[in-house]
Amino acid sequence: MGYESVLADIKSSLNGKISDVEDKIEKLKKAKKDIDTLQEEAITEIKEIVKPELGKHWTGTKADDFDKGREEAKSEASKIVNDKYNGYMASIQFKIFTLEAEKFELNLTKSAANAAGDLLAKGEEFVEEAGKQISKLKWW
Repeated sequence: MGYESVLADIKSSLNGKISDVEDKIEKLKKAKKDIDTLQEEAITEIKEIVKPELGKHWTGTKADDFDKGREEAKSEASKIVNDKYNGYMASIQFKIFTLEAEKFELNLTKSAANAAGDLLAKGEEFVEEAGKQISKLKWW
């Protein structure tokens, strides 16, 4: 197999991997946006837990217990929504960061493959150097 063929295989593999990584990044960004929307909806719903205000005719221990229960429910719901939200968002952001680093590395390797191709295109006197460059890329 000639250098041109090996180089074409390497570039094809890199392009496929870059495309896969870009797809994953886009899906994670969409998930972040969806989770943001769900959190906003949940916060709005949580505010409704303590509504309506008890009227002035609702007094005594039953009214106090009812209000206390609503406040506790609101507090617990807020903790769940905010704590889980922060955890999910941090996890997603970390994965996006990792994938972007992977994409950067793949693009660097692709640039090296393109440079090897440029050497091949220069002619016979550069074939040996191009071969060395391609050998470094063969792990793809």
